[in-house]
Amino acid sequence: MDQHEHYDEADLPAVKKIVVALAGMREDEGLFTARQLDYVKTRTYDKKLPPMVGLQLVPISTEVPEWAETFTYFMYDEVGMAKIVANYADDLPRADVKGEEKVAQIKNIGDSYGYSVMELRAAAANRTDLPTRKSMAARKAVEIKLNQMALIGDTKYGLYGLVNHPNVPLVVGLHGDWLNPTTTADQILADLDMIYDGVVNQSKDVHTPTRVVMSTDHRSRIFSLRVPDTNGKTVGQFFQDKHPGLQIMGAAEFKGAGAGGKDLILAYEYSEENLAMELPMPFNQLAAQARGLELVVPCLARAGGVVVYYPLSLAKGEI
Repeated sequence: MDQHEHYDEADLPAVKKIVVALAGMREDEGLFTARQLDYVKTRTYDKKLPPMVGLQLVPISTEVPEWAETFTYFMYDEVGMAKIVANYADDLPRADVKGEEKVAQIKNIGDSYGYSVMELRAAAANRTDLPTRKSMAARKAVEIKLNQMALIGDTKYGLYGLVNHPNVPLVVGLHGDWLNPTTTADQILADLDMIYDGVVNQSKDVHTPTRVVMSTDHRSRIFSLRVPDTNGKTVGQFFQDKHPGLQIMGAAEFKGAGAGGKDLILAYEYSEENLAMELPMPFNQLAAQARGLELVVPCLARAGGVVVYYPLSLAKGEI
């Protein structure tokens, strides 16, 4: 395999400081280390990670600039309908939206990884690649935090996720208790109809759910419980047949997320126009720093919580 020849000029000062001054290595060995560090960074960026559930449930927006500390958005409610008009009409109805201004914060998510002097010397002496395991662990830790923010936010900093967002309308009157063996397929289907129709009715047919999310246990239940007189179809299959294209997804964070520890169910129209998680800066590896007897690479991402632009496009219930 061809040797990685590129290096990042921003890494050189730290590499020279720790490798040449402290490790007693030659300058050409320091350049080798810089190339290896660039190799690790490149491999870490290029590695395809399996998408985490939270980051699949919420559209990702990158409209906010990397340097922003806050951003302003409007939460909308449709207020008008179009109508047939005559030629030269000057009484056209307003189909604007009524917006309430909101301000949300952007927060840093950071960690780091590093290599000791002895690891750097060994790699240079043997002309071997630095291991990428450390950098991948750093990236995964950031991805896990981003996934957590998409689902439950970070209320300490006033950030909300999909599960606990206060602007999602609540549908009441569900039968619930789906995991009880005595709960019938018809009762569960009635609950699914209520949560689905909640979005359609409250938005006056403007929004139609494309996804229904519930706890993993509840999803397993509806795809194992069969509906009578349907040739063996499960509740989940039967409901999806009623609504072609509908995705029914499971997420562990929906368990116990409702009032009094009840499990949560959410129906919504998946679109960046309706809701999004702001991610001004995805996982980023900064210039290496010499710290003691280590070469440390700080890692940073910047994100806000979930923003709901059109609350009427979502509905939640407790089951």
